[in-house]
Amino acid sequence: MSVARTDKLESAVVGLLRTLGCDAPTILPVHDLAIDLGIDSTELIELAILVRDEFGLSIKPDLRSMGTVSELTAELSRLLKQEQISV
Repeated sequence: MSVARTDKLESAVVGLLRTLGCDAPTILPVHDLAIDLGIDSTELIELAILVRDEFGLSIKPDLRSMGTVSELTAELSRLLKQEQISV
């Protein structure tokens, strides 16, 4: 994945975390969703729905195994590539 695409996806993920109500002053790729940003299991479900809607995914991604912002970004990239292949 190109650096520009990664940066764009990370920016989108940060925006969605803000929409969800994450008020951490800074959100970095290394931040843990639960520990650093306080995202709980219910908010992860909400985040999955936001991700699906924002990127037009046909399935709601399973984010339970996502630990960090960068892992979430990588999973989103994988799902977007998968969606392009199946279209």
